[in-house]
Formats: sequence, structure tokens, C-alpha cells
Amino acid sequence: MEKNKKTSSAPIVVSKPFLTGNPVDTTTGKSALLIFGSLVVVAVLYLIVCSMMMFDSLALRIVVNGLVVFLTLAVFYSSGMSQGSVAVNNGEIMHHRRETGAQILPEELARSYHPLKGFLTGLAGTLPLFLCALVFAFITSKQMTGIGALPSWVAALEGREEVGPALAFYRTGGGWTLESILRIIIRLSLMPYVNMIGSSNAEGLLLLERLSPILVLFPGLAYGVGYTQGVKVRSRVHADIAKNVRKKAKKNARSKKAPKAKGPIELN
Repeated sequence: MEKNKKTSSAPIVVSKPFLTGNPVDTTTGKSALLIFGSLVVVAVLYLIVCSMMMFDSLALRIVVNGLVVFLTLAVFYSSGMSQGSVAVNNGEIMHHRRETGAQILPEELARSYHPLKGFLTGLAGTLPLFLCALVFAFITSKQMTGIGALPSWVAALEGREEVGPALAFYRTGGGWTLESILRIIIRLSLMPYVNMIGSSNAEGLLLLERLSPILVLFPGLAYGVGYTQGVKVRSRVHADIAKNVRKKAKKNARSKKAPKAKGPIELN
């Protein structure tokens, strides 16, 4: 009896055959642009949300900002899984057309599921950010404490020949450089990691900037991994359909077997 119960409660696995498409199709560019746009939106949200998560406690910073990173990757994973499911569904349609002798256009077949498509699309979407991070990783340097302001009375000494050149160094502005511009872009994209390390940890931030080409790829990789789950998603959809059909069939069988209620007997 226990074995029968286990067998009946086991999940139904239903998979339909589908045709495999190409790693790249006509929608790859559009999907990559959407991923890049999502990364820009995420960076803006990081600026708003993560600015309120710079706690004094290191443990609290790691937990809260780590949760933000997890949620971000989960969103890209879910997006990839949804697109993978759509691609598998398209492959099932293409397989049905082939079995019925209907016409299959090459561009339609190319849009079907391919295990590499999600990774290529995700990495293409993160490519602009990856290139910025790659250049920045080579030119970045350790951030040092800035020069403090000079007292106002020192201005009277600037006219002296032996003092003026030395004080001129303090009047020279840093200006915008490629390193400073890329630092803003990369730190906005990796704001939760910056918060976890802390703004006072110069060595840790330098290491983070060196590793930024790898870290900025995580959302694209999460999208690719999610895309590969499209086959399982479609299998669960078919299993749910089959389960509902079985329930309906059992319900109809029980209603047919049930004795019909007899009406009142008329007395003459």
C-alpha cells in the first residue's frame, strides 16, 4: 500500500519533442539591448537603495547587500528562464509543423531553443560594461586620502618665489580622467559589493576593481543559466496539463458510476 501511495504521489514528467534552433538569431540583438538596459536600471536602483545600506556593522552590510545581489541575479535568472521556455515552445511548434508537413522558415527555426543562446545573449548584453571594467581593471590605482584645505593666511605667502611653486600644487585640480569616469560607472554597477567592503578599505576596493570584469558578468551568466531551465519549465507545464486532464477524466468516471437519484413515486 505504501508503495502504491508513493507511486501515485510521484510527479508526472511529460516532455514533448522540439527542434533545436541556432545559438544566435534575429532577436539576439534586441534581447541583448534589453539586458543592457536592465543593467542601467539596476545601477540607478543601486544608487538609490544601496546608499541607505552603508551600516557601521560589517556583518549587517554583508547580509543586506548580499541579499540585494542575490535578488538581482534572481531577476536575471527568472528572465532567462522565461525566454528559454518561450524558445522551447517555439521548438515544439516547429517539430509539429515538420511532422505535419507544414512549411518551416529558417528564421523561425533559428528562434527555437539552443542551450548556448541564453549565455551568448546574456554576455552580449553585459559586453559594454565588461569592456569598461576590463579597461578600468588595468588602469585603476589605489585611492589615497585627498589633500586637505590650506589655511587662509597661507595665501599671503604665495607671492614669494621660494614658497609660490610649492603652494601651486595645492591649487591644481584633479579634473576628469578616464580612470575617474570608469570608476563611477563600475562602482555604480557594483554598489552592493562596494558597500560590503566599505569606503575606508582602500586595499579591498582596489581588489574589487581588479576583479570587476568578472563580477559584471554575473547577471549575464545568471540569465544564461536560467535560459537552460526552459526545457524543465515546459516539462512542468505539460505535466500540469496532463494532471488536470487525469483529474477531469476521473471526475467524469465517478459521475458516470454514481447511481442516479430516483424521482418521487406517483400514487394513483
